[in-house]
Amino acid sequence: MYEKLLSPTKIGAWELANSIVMPPLTRNRADKDCVQNPRAPEYYGMRNAAGLIICEATQISPDATGYPRTPGIWTEEQTARWKEVVDAIHEGDAKAVLQFWHCGRISHPDNQPEGIQPMAPSAVKPENPIYTDVAGDVVDNPMPREMTEEDIQYVLESYRKAAENAKKAGFDGVELHCANGYLIDQFAASNTNIRTDKWGGSRENRVRFMEEAVKAVMKVFPKECVGVRIAGHGTFNEIFDEDPQAKFEAMLGVAEKLGIGYVHIIRPVVSGNIQMEASALDSQVIDTARRIFSGSIIGAAGYDLDSGEAELKAGRVEAVAFGRAHVGNPDLVRRIREGIPLTESNQDTWYTPGDEGYMDYPVAP
Repeated sequence: MYEKLLSPTKIGAWELANSIVMPPLTRNRADKDCVQNPRAPEYYGMRNAAGLIICEATQISPDATGYPRTPGIWTEEQTARWKEVVDAIHEGDAKAVLQFWHCGRISHPDNQPEGIQPMAPSAVKPENPIYTDVAGDVVDNPMPREMTEEDIQYVLESYRKAAENAKKAGFDGVELHCANGYLIDQFAASNTNIRTDKWGGSRENRVRFMEEAVKAVMKVFPKECVGVRIAGHGTFNEIFDEDPQAKFEAMLGVAEKLGIGYVHIIRPVVSGNIQMEASALDSQVIDTARRIFSGSIIGAAGYDLDSGEAELKAGRVEAVAFGRAHVGNPDLVRRIREGIPLTESNQDTWYTPGDEGYMDYPVAP
């Protein structure tokens, strides 16, 4: 029934077994020192029938950390655990990609190593609160400090070093998180970047940081093995641009200029983890990506099996990402192939510690 979803496809450098992608899904289950959960190899291994698995957003450095219990890729111990994950993914049909994350101003000292204060393109304070395990509740986000030129160069080098570690772990490629109001998106947006130097002001200057971050990882991985995730018209984490369409097109323009392997487009029907009302923009952002970017496109956010199949049949995308379906269905590809009904995931346990909602979704008999 879902011939296109189950058919091979090409994304960037890779020939994939099918057109189904497991997108990066933050689960907040990492151990101390931002080392991935010991059961993560099993968790990802259960889902390795997908064509491509993009592992959850992972901090490139200690200062990149925004939320509690999220993994990193800057130490040997972190890298070793990720190698176990990659090995489990490669036991199936899937290719393995790691998403790089720097949260910038969306952070709190309680969630970062001692003595670190959140930094951002500009000193613009988030209005929404943030959860910390220390408080056991949400607390106010602090005012971030504006990044110096030294800070910017340090973060760019952190992207390169993270890429080196990802390569050591055996990942087939990396994806830069350029969406949802995190650091790269903060640089690109007019309300969070009020700088007047070469990193701010004009739209071209505001996307410069994204370009340099992509170039940093391209020193380690071939460009065909690099992707970016962009939210067309996204406003999550208080991102509001003076011209959101122009911002989106500028970010796509960076991807096209650098010739990277793929763009991963979040449609505005989902904002972060919040389901929104469907609109014409959901189709428009895919159209815009196809018009500007000549490489592979992964469509994400709000797809069900029928709409994903239709998107592939129309040639609008090369692959479709299913996030929530992958949480509740470790055997998602088999269920699609055999027509087995899907299990709904429990939103209350998406981000809680422990095995509940992580390891206890059964495979179909």
